[in-house]
Amino acid sequence: MMPTFGSSLKMRIAVVSVLLFLAGISLIAFFATRILHDDMQEVLSNQQLTTVNYIARDIDAKVTLRLESLKRVALNIPEALFSDPPAMQKWLEDRKAIHTLFPIGLIVIPPDGGPTIGDAPRLKTRPKSFADRDWFIGATTTRQPFISKPLIARATGEPALVIAIPVFDGQQKLLGILAGVAPLAAPGFLDLILGTSPGKNGHYQLIAPQHRLFVLASEVNQAVTPMPETNDDPVLDAAVNGLRGIKIIRNAANRDELVATADVPRTNWLLVARQPTGDAFEPVSNTLRNTLLITALLSLPSIIILLAVLNRLLQPIARLARELHEMAEGERPMQPVATHTADEVADVAHSFNRLQDRLQEQEQRLAEMAHHDMLTGLPNRRLIDERLENELHRIQRNQLGLALLFLDLDGFKPVNDTHGHGIGDRVLAEIARRLKAAVRDVDTVARLGGDEFLILLTDTEKPQKAAERVAQKCIDALSDPITINDLQIHVGVSIGIATCNAEQAGTTSVKQLVSQADSAMYRAKAAGRNRYEL
Repeated sequence: MMPTFGSSLKMRIAVVSVLLFLAGISLIAFFATRILHDDMQEVLSNQQLTTVNYIARDIDAKVTLRLESLKRVALNIPEALFSDPPAMQKWLEDRKAIHTLFPIGLIVIPPDGGPTIGDAPRLKTRPKSFADRDWFIGATTTRQPFISKPLIARATGEPALVIAIPVFDGQQKLLGILAGVAPLAAPGFLDLILGTSPGKNGHYQLIAPQHRLFVLASEVNQAVTPMPETNDDPVLDAAVNGLRGIKIIRNAANRDELVATADVPRTNWLLVARQPTGDAFEPVSNTLRNTLLITALLSLPSIIILLAVLNRLLQPIARLARELHEMAEGERPMQPVATHTADEVADVAHSFNRLQDRLQEQEQRLAEMAHHDMLTGLPNRRLIDERLENELHRIQRNQLGLALLFLDLDGFKPVNDTHGHGIGDRVLAEIARRLKAAVRDVDTVARLGGDEFLILLTDTEKPQKAAERVAQKCIDALSDPITINDLQIHVGVSIGIATCNAEQAGTTSVKQLVSQADSAMYRAKAAGRNRYEL
Protein backbone atom coordinates (compact mmCIF):
# COMPACT_ATOMS: atom_id res chain seq x y z
CA MET A 1 0.00 0.00 0.00
CA MET A 2 1.42 3.36 -1.04
CA PRO A 3 1.61 5.84 1.83
CA THR A 4 -0.42 8.99 1.47
CA PHE A 5 1.36 12.33 1.23
CA GLY A 6 0.64 13.21 4.85
CA SER A 7 1.62 9.84 6.24
CA SER A 8 4.94 9.67 4.44
CA LEU A 9 7.88 9.16 6.81
CA LYS A 10 9.90 11.52 4.69
CA MET A 11 7.22 14.17 4.98
CA ARG A 12 6.92 13.73 8.73
CA ILE A 13 10.68 13.98 9.16
CA ALA A 14 10.62 17.10 7.01
CA VAL A 15 7.83 18.67 9.13
CA VAL A 16 9.61 17.86 12.38
CA SER A 17 12.86 19.18 10.95
CA VAL A 18 11.17 22.40 9.90
CA LEU A 19 9.61 22.90 13.34
CA LEU A 20 12.90 22.20 15.08
CA PHE A 21 14.67 24.51 12.65
CA LEU A 22 12.24 27.35 13.34
CA ALA A 23 12.38 26.81 17.09
CA GLY A 24 16.17 26.68 17.06
CA ILE A 25 16.51 29.78 14.88
CA SER A 26 14.10 31.69 17.13
CA LEU A 27 15.95 30.76 20.32
CA ILE A 28 19.33 31.47 18.80
CA ALA A 29 18.17 34.83 17.49
CA PHE A 30 16.69 35.74 20.88
CA PHE A 31 19.76 34.91 22.93
CA ALA A 32 22.23 36.12 20.30
CA THR A 33 20.57 39.52 20.07
CA ARG A 34 20.55 39.89 23.85
CA ILE A 35 24.22 38.98 24.11
CA LEU A 36 25.09 41.08 21.08
CA HIS A 37 23.28 44.09 22.52
CA ASP A 38 25.16 43.92 25.82
CA ASP A 39 28.52 43.22 24.23
CA MET A 40 28.27 45.95 21.62
CA GLN A 41 27.05 48.47 24.18
CA GLU A 42 30.04 47.66 26.37
CA VAL A 43 32.44 47.85 23.43
CA LEU A 44 31.11 51.23 22.27
CA SER A 45 31.18 52.59 25.83
CA ASN A 46 34.75 51.41 26.36
CA GLN A 47 35.75 52.86 23.01
CA GLN A 48 34.46 56.29 24.01
CA LEU A 49 36.13 56.05 27.43
CA THR A 50 39.42 54.94 25.87
CA THR A 51 39.32 57.89 23.47
CA VAL A 52 38.63 60.36 26.28
CA ASN A 53 41.44 58.96 28.44
CA TYR A 54 43.84 59.14 25.50
CA ILE A 55 42.97 62.76 24.71
CA ALA A 56 43.16 63.73 28.41
CA ARG A 57 46.60 62.14 28.73
CA ASP A 58 47.69 63.86 25.53
CA ILE A 59 46.55 67.26 26.84
CA ASP A 60 48.26 66.66 30.20
CA ALA A 61 51.50 65.64 28.46
CA LYS A 62 51.48 68.73 26.23
CA VAL A 63 50.88 71.09 29.16
CA THR A 64 53.65 69.32 31.09
CA LEU A 65 56.00 69.64 28.10
CA ARG A 66 55.41 73.39 27.95
CA LEU A 67 55.84 73.78 31.71
CA GLU A 68 59.09 71.80 31.87
CA SER A 69 60.48 73.47 28.74
CA LEU A 70 59.77 76.91 30.20
CA LYS A 71 61.44 75.89 33.47
CA ARG A 72 64.61 74.96 31.59
CA VAL A 73 64.62 78.29 29.76
CA ALA A 74 64.12 80.17 33.05
CA LEU A 75 67.07 78.39 34.65
CA ASN A 76 69.35 79.46 31.77
CA ILE A 77 68.54 83.20 31.78
CA PRO A 78 71.69 85.13 32.81
CA GLU A 79 71.00 87.45 35.77
CA ALA A 80 72.60 90.42 34.03
CA LEU A 81 69.91 90.40 31.33
CA PHE A 82 67.22 91.53 33.79
CA SER A 83 68.87 94.94 33.89
CA ASP A 84 69.61 95.04 30.14
CA PRO A 85 66.30 94.90 28.17
CA PRO A 86 67.91 94.98 24.68
CA ALA A 87 70.14 92.06 25.58
CA MET A 88 67.20 90.23 27.14
CA GLN A 89 65.16 90.85 23.98
CA LYS A 90 67.89 89.39 21.79
CA TRP A 91 68.36 86.43 24.15
CA LEU A 92 64.64 85.60 24.03
CA GLU A 93 64.53 85.90 20.25
CA ASP A 94 67.43 83.45 20.00
CA ARG A 95 65.46 80.73 21.86
CA LYS A 96 63.92 79.44 18.63
CA ALA A 97 62.95 76.02 19.93
CA ILE A 98 60.70 77.30 22.73
CA HIS A 99 58.88 79.68 20.37
CA THR A 100 57.08 76.76 18.73
CA LEU A 101 55.49 75.94 22.10
CA PHE A 102 54.57 79.55 22.89
CA PRO A 103 53.95 81.25 19.54
CA ILE A 104 51.86 84.08 21.01
CA GLY A 105 54.58 85.22 23.35
CA LEU A 106 57.62 84.48 25.45
CA ILE A 107 57.91 87.46 27.80
CA VAL A 108 59.98 88.50 30.79
CA ILE A 109 58.29 90.78 33.32
CA PRO A 110 59.95 92.66 36.19
CA PRO A 111 58.83 92.00 39.78
CA ASP A 112 56.58 95.08 39.77
CA GLY A 113 54.54 93.76 36.85
CA GLY A 114 55.74 95.74 33.88
CA PRO A 115 56.45 96.89 31.33
CA THR A 116 58.17 93.83 29.82
CA ILE A 117 61.96 93.44 29.91
CA GLY A 118 61.82 91.18 26.86
CA ASP A 119 59.04 90.20 24.49
CA ALA A 120 59.29 87.58 21.68
CA PRO A 121 57.59 88.03 19.35
CA ARG A 122 57.43 91.75 19.96
CA LEU A 123 53.79 92.87 19.75
CA LYS A 124 52.55 96.46 19.94
CA THR A 125 49.33 95.20 21.54
CA ARG A 126 51.22 93.76 24.52
CA PRO A 127 49.96 95.39 27.80
CA LYS A 128 52.21 97.75 29.74
CA SER A 129 51.50 96.07 33.07
CA PHE A 130 50.73 92.51 34.11
CA ALA A 131 50.34 93.14 37.82
CA ASP A 132 46.63 92.25 37.75
CA ARG A 133 47.04 88.90 35.97
CA ASP A 134 46.23 85.81 38.00
CA TRP A 135 49.31 84.03 36.74
CA PHE A 136 51.59 86.94 37.66
CA ILE A 137 50.04 87.16 41.12
CA GLY A 138 50.20 83.39 41.55
CA ALA A 139 53.85 83.08 40.48
CA THR A 140 55.02 86.04 42.61
CA THR A 141 53.11 85.07 45.76
CA THR A 142 53.71 81.31 45.71
CA ARG A 143 57.24 81.68 44.22
CA GLN A 144 56.41 78.55 42.22
CA PRO A 145 55.53 77.90 38.55
CA PHE A 146 51.93 78.88 37.96
CA ILE A 147 49.43 77.95 35.23
CA SER A 148 46.81 80.59 34.50
CA LYS A 149 43.13 80.07 34.13
CA PRO A 150 41.95 79.89 30.50
CA LEU A 151 41.84 83.39 29.03
CA ILE A 152 41.52 85.41 25.87
CA ALA A 153 44.95 86.82 25.09
CA ARG A 154 44.74 90.61 24.87
CA ALA A 155 47.58 90.70 22.38
CA THR A 156 45.91 88.42 19.83
CA GLY A 157 42.30 87.90 20.92
CA GLU A 158 42.80 84.09 20.86
CA PRO A 159 41.92 81.58 23.59
CA ALA A 160 45.18 80.98 25.39
CA LEU A 161 46.93 79.61 28.44
CA VAL A 162 49.79 81.34 30.27
CA ILE A 163 52.51 79.47 32.15
CA ALA A 164 54.56 81.67 34.49
CA ILE A 165 57.93 80.76 36.02
CA PRO A 166 59.50 82.95 38.76
CA VAL A 167 63.23 83.57 38.28
CA PHE A 168 65.50 84.18 41.29
CA ASP A 169 69.10 85.21 41.82
CA GLY A 170 71.57 83.34 44.00
CA GLN A 171 70.10 84.91 47.17
CA GLN A 172 66.57 83.85 46.15
CA LYS A 173 65.62 87.42 45.32
CA LEU A 174 62.93 87.58 42.65
CA LEU A 175 64.47 88.88 39.41
CA GLY A 176 61.31 88.64 37.33
CA ILE A 177 58.72 86.35 35.80
CA LEU A 178 59.23 84.33 32.59
CA ALA A 179 55.83 83.78 31.01
CA GLY A 180 54.88 81.74 27.97
CA VAL A 181 51.56 82.29 26.19
CA ALA A 182 50.26 79.25 24.29
CA PRO A 183 47.15 79.46 22.07
CA LEU A 184 44.75 76.70 23.08
CA ALA A 185 43.63 75.93 19.56
CA ALA A 186 47.14 75.81 18.08
CA PRO A 187 48.01 72.69 16.05
CA GLY A 188 49.83 70.21 18.26
CA PHE A 189 48.33 71.51 21.51
CA LEU A 190 44.60 71.05 22.22
CA ASP A 191 43.50 70.66 18.62
CA LEU A 192 42.57 66.98 19.16
CA ILE A 193 39.16 68.08 20.48
CA LEU A 194 38.65 71.11 18.26
CA GLY A 195 36.19 70.45 15.45
CA THR A 196 35.85 66.78 16.40
CA SER A 197 33.10 64.99 18.23
CA PRO A 198 32.21 61.59 19.63
CA GLY A 199 29.51 60.36 17.29
CA LYS A 200 27.37 62.41 14.93
CA ASN A 201 25.80 64.79 17.45
CA GLY A 202 28.14 64.51 20.42
CA HIS A 203 30.81 66.93 21.55
CA TYR A 204 33.87 67.29 23.75
CA GLN A 205 34.04 69.81 26.58
CA LEU A 206 37.30 70.62 28.34
CA ILE A 207 36.40 72.43 31.55
CA ALA A 208 38.22 74.15 34.41
CA PRO A 209 35.94 73.48 37.40
CA GLN A 210 38.00 75.67 39.75
CA HIS A 211 37.30 78.66 37.50
CA ARG A 212 33.84 77.52 36.28
CA LEU A 213 35.04 78.01 32.69
CA PHE A 214 35.04 76.07 29.46
CA VAL A 215 38.66 75.77 28.35
CA LEU A 216 37.92 74.45 24.88
CA ALA A 217 35.21 72.42 23.20
CA SER A 218 34.37 70.84 19.87
CA GLU A 219 32.90 74.24 18.93
CA VAL A 220 35.63 76.86 19.12
CA ASN A 221 33.17 79.63 20.06
CA GLN A 222 32.63 77.90 23.41
CA ALA A 223 36.27 78.39 24.38
CA VAL A 224 36.90 80.43 27.54
CA THR A 225 33.23 80.98 28.28
CA PRO A 226 31.46 80.53 31.65
CA MET A 227 30.05 77.13 32.52
CA PRO A 228 26.29 76.85 33.17
CA GLU A 229 25.10 77.51 36.67
CA THR A 230 24.89 74.56 39.06
CA ASN A 231 21.83 72.35 38.34
CA ASP A 232 21.48 73.80 34.82
CA ASP A 233 23.48 70.97 33.22
CA PRO A 234 23.32 67.60 35.09
CA VAL A 235 26.12 66.17 32.94
CA LEU A 236 28.66 68.86 33.89
CA ASP A 237 27.40 68.83 37.49
CA ALA A 238 28.12 65.09 37.69
CA ALA A 239 31.64 65.61 36.29
CA VAL A 240 32.41 68.44 38.73
CA ASN A 241 31.06 66.35 41.62
CA GLY A 242 33.45 63.48 40.94
CA LEU A 243 32.07 61.36 38.10
CA ARG A 244 34.93 59.60 36.31
CA GLY A 245 34.78 56.84 33.73
CA ILE A 246 31.69 56.13 31.62
CA LYS A 247 28.04 56.51 32.55
CA ILE A 248 24.62 57.20 31.05
CA ILE A 249 23.19 60.46 32.43
CA ARG A 250 19.88 62.18 31.72
CA ASN A 251 20.50 65.75 30.60
CA ALA A 252 18.51 68.94 31.20
CA ALA A 253 16.39 68.18 28.11
CA ASN A 254 15.35 64.86 29.72
CA ARG A 255 17.36 62.84 27.19
CA ASP A 256 19.94 60.22 28.00
CA GLU A 257 23.56 60.88 27.10
CA LEU A 258 26.57 58.56 27.17
CA VAL A 259 29.13 60.52 29.18
CA ALA A 260 32.85 59.77 29.60
CA THR A 261 34.98 61.89 31.93
CA ALA A 262 38.75 61.96 32.53
CA ASP A 263 41.12 64.15 34.58
CA VAL A 264 43.86 66.37 33.22
CA PRO A 265 45.99 66.32 36.42
CA ARG A 266 48.54 69.02 35.62
CA THR A 267 45.86 71.73 35.27
CA ASN A 268 43.03 70.18 37.33
CA TRP A 269 40.87 70.31 34.23
CA LEU A 270 38.27 67.74 33.21
CA LEU A 271 37.62 66.39 29.73
CA VAL A 272 34.00 65.39 29.13
CA ALA A 273 32.84 63.50 26.05
CA ARG A 274 29.06 63.34 25.66
CA GLN A 275 26.74 62.11 22.98
CA PRO A 276 23.07 61.08 22.87
CA THR A 277 22.64 57.40 23.62
CA GLY A 278 20.52 57.10 20.49
CA ASP A 279 23.56 58.08 18.43
CA ALA A 280 26.05 56.18 20.57
CA PHE A 281 24.17 52.89 20.39
CA GLU A 282 22.74 53.32 16.90
CA PRO A 283 25.03 50.56 15.55
CA VAL A 284 23.63 48.24 18.23
CA SER A 285 20.04 48.99 17.26
CA ASN A 286 20.81 48.67 13.56
CA THR A 287 22.63 45.38 14.06
CA LEU A 288 19.83 43.90 16.15
CA ARG A 289 17.19 45.02 13.70
CA ASN A 290 19.11 43.70 10.74
CA THR A 291 19.85 40.42 12.51
CA LEU A 292 16.20 39.81 13.24
CA LEU A 293 15.15 40.85 9.74
CA ILE A 294 17.76 38.65 8.08
CA THR A 295 16.78 35.74 10.30
CA ALA A 296 13.13 36.14 9.40
CA LEU A 297 13.80 36.54 5.69
CA LEU A 298 16.19 33.64 5.42
CA SER A 299 14.34 31.10 7.54
CA LEU A 300 11.60 30.10 5.10
CA PRO A 301 13.70 30.14 1.88
CA SER A 302 16.44 28.25 3.66
CA ILE A 303 13.99 25.52 4.69
CA ILE A 304 12.55 25.20 1.19
CA ILE A 305 15.98 25.10 -0.45
CA LEU A 306 17.21 22.61 2.13
CA LEU A 307 14.37 20.19 1.43
CA ALA A 308 14.58 20.63 -2.34
CA VAL A 309 18.31 20.19 -2.90
CA LEU A 310 19.40 18.22 0.17
CA ASN A 311 20.05 14.95 -1.64
CA ARG A 312 21.84 16.64 -4.50
CA LEU A 313 24.13 18.72 -2.33
CA LEU A 314 25.09 16.17 0.27
CA GLN A 315 27.57 14.22 -1.80
CA PRO A 316 29.59 17.17 -3.25
CA ILE A 317 29.64 18.89 0.13
CA ALA A 318 30.78 15.73 1.88
CA ARG A 319 33.52 15.18 -0.69
CA LEU A 320 34.70 18.78 -0.44
CA ALA A 321 34.66 18.69 3.36
CA ARG A 322 36.65 15.47 3.35
CA GLU A 323 39.32 16.93 1.08
CA LEU A 324 39.61 20.10 3.13
CA HIS A 325 39.75 18.10 6.34
CA GLU A 326 42.56 15.94 4.97
CA MET A 327 44.51 19.06 3.98
CA ALA A 328 43.93 20.62 7.40
CA GLU A 329 45.14 17.45 9.12
CA GLY A 330 48.18 17.19 6.85
CA GLU A 331 47.07 13.92 5.31
CA ARG A 332 47.41 15.38 1.80
CA PRO A 333 49.43 18.33 0.49
CA MET A 334 47.86 21.78 0.06
CA GLN A 335 46.64 21.96 -3.52
CA PRO A 336 43.71 23.37 -5.49
CA VAL A 337 40.42 21.60 -4.85
CA ALA A 338 38.83 20.13 -7.98
CA THR A 339 35.07 20.27 -8.48
CA HIS A 340 32.79 19.03 -11.23
CA THR A 341 29.74 21.08 -10.35
CA ALA A 342 28.73 24.67 -11.01
CA ASP A 343 26.85 25.49 -7.82
CA GLU A 344 27.58 26.85 -4.36
CA VAL A 345 29.90 23.94 -3.64
CA ALA A 346 31.96 24.95 -6.67
CA ASP A 347 32.02 28.54 -5.39
CA VAL A 348 33.32 27.33 -2.04
CA ALA A 349 35.98 25.27 -3.79
CA HIS A 350 37.01 28.16 -6.03
CA SER A 351 37.01 30.54 -3.07
CA PHE A 352 39.20 28.14 -1.15
CA ASN A 353 41.58 27.94 -4.09
CA ARG A 354 41.70 31.73 -4.36
CA LEU A 355 42.18 32.04 -0.61
CA GLN A 356 45.01 29.51 -0.76
CA ASP A 357 46.70 31.53 -3.53
CA ARG A 358 46.27 34.78 -1.63
CA LEU A 359 47.65 33.27 1.55
CA GLN A 360 50.71 32.08 -0.33
CA GLU A 361 51.14 35.51 -1.90
CA GLN A 362 50.71 37.12 1.49
CA GLU A 363 53.33 34.82 3.00
CA GLN A 364 55.72 35.86 0.24
CA ARG A 365 54.95 39.56 0.82
CA LEU A 366 55.38 39.19 4.57
CA ALA A 367 58.69 37.43 4.05
CA GLU A 368 59.76 40.27 1.74
CA MET A 369 58.61 42.93 4.25
CA ALA A 370 60.41 41.17 7.10
CA HIS A 371 63.75 41.42 5.30
CA HIS A 372 63.53 44.62 3.25
CA ASP A 373 63.10 48.33 3.86
CA MET A 374 59.71 49.47 2.55
CA LEU A 375 60.91 52.87 1.37
CA THR A 376 64.02 51.96 -0.61
CA GLY A 377 63.53 48.24 -1.24
CA LEU A 378 66.99 47.60 0.22
CA PRO A 379 67.67 44.77 2.69
CA ASN A 380 66.97 45.79 6.29
CA ARG A 381 69.01 45.27 9.44
CA ARG A 382 67.66 41.76 9.97
CA LEU A 383 68.60 40.53 6.48
CA ILE A 384 72.07 42.06 6.39
CA ASP A 385 72.80 40.65 9.87
CA GLU A 386 71.93 37.19 8.51
CA ARG A 387 74.12 37.69 5.43
CA LEU A 388 76.96 39.02 7.53
CA GLU A 389 76.72 36.03 9.86
CA ASN A 390 76.85 33.69 6.87
CA GLU A 391 79.82 35.55 5.36
CA LEU A 392 81.77 35.31 8.61
CA HIS A 393 81.42 31.52 8.43
CA ARG A 394 82.06 31.36 4.67
CA ILE A 395 85.31 33.34 4.61
CA GLN A 396 86.78 30.90 7.11
CA ARG A 397 86.44 28.25 4.40
CA ASN A 398 87.39 30.19 1.27
CA GLN A 399 90.20 32.18 2.95
CA LEU A 400 88.95 35.48 1.53
CA GLY A 401 87.95 38.62 3.43
CA LEU A 402 85.04 40.97 3.79
CA ALA A 403 84.50 44.64 4.55
CA LEU A 404 81.59 46.44 6.20
CA LEU A 405 80.90 50.11 5.51
CA PHE A 406 78.69 52.08 7.92
CA LEU A 407 77.27 55.15 6.14
CA ASP A 408 75.57 58.10 7.86
CA LEU A 409 74.30 60.96 5.70
CA ASP A 410 75.60 64.48 6.33
CA GLY A 411 73.09 67.32 6.06
CA PHE A 412 70.01 65.13 5.67
CA LYS A 413 68.04 66.31 8.71
CA PRO A 414 67.60 69.88 7.32
CA VAL A 415 66.04 68.32 4.19
CA ASN A 416 63.18 66.87 6.27
CA ASP A 417 62.90 70.00 8.40
CA THR A 418 62.85 72.37 5.42
CA HIS A 419 61.08 70.44 2.68
CA GLY A 420 59.08 67.81 4.57
CA HIS A 421 59.30 64.04 4.88
CA GLY A 422 57.86 63.48 1.41
CA ILE A 423 60.88 65.11 -0.21
CA GLY A 424 63.13 63.43 2.35
CA ASP A 425 61.80 60.00 1.36
CA ARG A 426 62.47 60.70 -2.32
CA VAL A 427 66.00 61.81 -1.46
CA LEU A 428 66.59 58.55 0.46
CA ALA A 429 65.28 56.51 -2.46
CA GLU A 430 67.67 58.28 -4.86
CA ILE A 431 70.58 57.83 -2.45
CA ALA A 432 69.78 54.11 -2.22
CA ARG A 433 69.84 53.89 -6.03
CA ARG A 434 73.22 55.63 -6.25
CA LEU A 435 74.73 53.44 -3.53
CA LYS A 436 73.58 50.27 -5.28
CA ALA A 437 75.15 51.51 -8.49
CA ALA A 438 78.45 52.02 -6.68
CA VAL A 439 78.89 48.35 -5.68
CA ARG A 440 79.01 44.95 -7.36
CA ASP A 441 75.97 42.75 -7.76
CA VAL A 442 77.38 40.29 -5.20
CA ASP A 443 77.69 43.03 -2.57
CA THR A 444 74.84 44.11 -0.32
CA VAL A 445 73.54 47.63 0.33
CA ALA A 446 71.15 47.79 3.32
CA ARG A 447 69.24 50.53 5.09
CA LEU A 448 69.28 50.44 8.89
CA GLY A 449 66.67 53.17 9.24
CA GLY A 450 66.64 56.96 9.18
CA ASP A 451 69.69 58.13 7.24
CA GLU A 452 71.96 55.16 8.07
CA PHE A 453 73.08 52.51 5.57
CA LEU A 454 75.37 49.47 5.58
CA ILE A 455 77.38 48.06 2.65
CA LEU A 456 78.75 44.52 2.84
CA LEU A 457 81.62 43.72 0.46
CA THR A 458 82.28 39.99 0.06
CA ASP A 459 84.67 37.66 -1.78
CA THR A 460 87.60 40.05 -1.76
CA GLU A 461 91.27 39.23 -1.27
CA LYS A 462 92.11 42.78 -0.17
CA PRO A 463 89.10 43.97 1.81
CA GLN A 464 90.67 47.24 2.95
CA LYS A 465 91.52 48.45 -0.55
CA ALA A 466 88.16 47.33 -1.86
CA ALA A 467 86.39 49.13 0.97
CA GLU A 468 88.35 52.35 0.43
CA ARG A 469 87.61 52.24 -3.27
CA VAL A 470 83.86 51.70 -2.69
CA ALA A 471 83.77 54.33 0.05
CA GLN A 472 85.25 56.92 -2.30
CA LYS A 473 82.77 55.88 -5.03
CA CYS A 474 79.92 56.40 -2.56
CA ILE A 475 81.22 59.82 -1.57
CA ASP A 476 81.59 60.74 -5.26
CA ALA A 477 78.13 59.34 -6.06
CA LEU A 478 76.54 61.61 -3.47
CA SER A 479 78.60 64.68 -4.36
CA ASP A 480 76.28 65.55 -7.23
CA PRO A 481 73.13 67.39 -6.12
CA ILE A 482 69.87 65.47 -6.06
CA THR A 483 67.22 67.13 -8.20
CA ILE A 484 63.62 66.79 -7.04
CA ASN A 485 61.08 68.99 -8.78
CA ASP A 486 62.88 72.36 -8.83
CA LEU A 487 64.99 71.64 -5.76
CA GLN A 488 68.74 71.06 -5.81
CA ILE A 489 69.51 69.09 -2.64
CA HIS A 490 73.09 68.50 -1.46
CA VAL A 491 73.78 65.61 0.89
CA GLY A 492 77.12 64.23 1.97
CA VAL A 493 78.08 61.02 3.71
CA SER A 494 80.44 59.98 6.49
CA ILE A 495 81.64 56.39 6.25
CA GLY A 496 83.20 54.05 8.79
CA ILE A 497 84.95 50.92 7.53
CA ALA A 498 85.57 47.65 9.36
CA THR A 499 87.32 44.71 7.69
CA CYS A 500 87.68 41.06 8.59
CA ASN A 501 89.89 38.31 7.15
CA ALA A 502 89.61 34.54 7.46
CA GLU A 503 91.79 34.39 10.59
CA GLN A 504 89.72 37.01 12.39
CA ALA A 505 86.31 35.63 11.37
CA GLY A 506 86.28 32.87 13.98
CA THR A 507 86.49 35.34 16.88
CA THR A 508 84.47 38.21 15.40
CA SER A 509 80.70 38.59 15.85
CA VAL A 510 78.26 40.51 13.70
CA LYS A 511 77.65 42.92 16.57
CA GLN A 512 81.35 43.61 16.98
CA LEU A 513 81.89 44.24 13.29
CA VAL A 514 78.94 46.65 13.06
CA SER A 515 80.10 48.42 16.23
CA GLN A 516 83.61 48.87 14.79
CA ALA A 517 82.24 50.31 11.56
CA ASP A 518 79.92 52.59 13.54
CA SER A 519 82.80 53.89 15.66
CA ALA A 520 84.86 54.56 12.55
CA MET A 521 81.94 56.47 11.05
CA TYR A 522 81.79 58.77 14.08
CA ARG A 523 85.51 59.42 13.70
CA ALA A 524 84.84 60.38 10.09
CA LYS A 525 82.20 62.87 11.24
CA ALA A 526 84.52 64.28 13.90
CA ALA A 527 87.29 64.64 11.31
CA GLY A 528 85.19 66.90 9.10
CA ARG A 529 82.41 64.79 7.55
CA ASN A 530 82.02 63.66 3.92
CA ARG A 531 84.96 61.29 4.27
CA TYR A 532 85.75 57.78 5.43
CA GLU A 533 87.76 56.33 8.27
CA LEU A 534 89.04 52.79 8.85
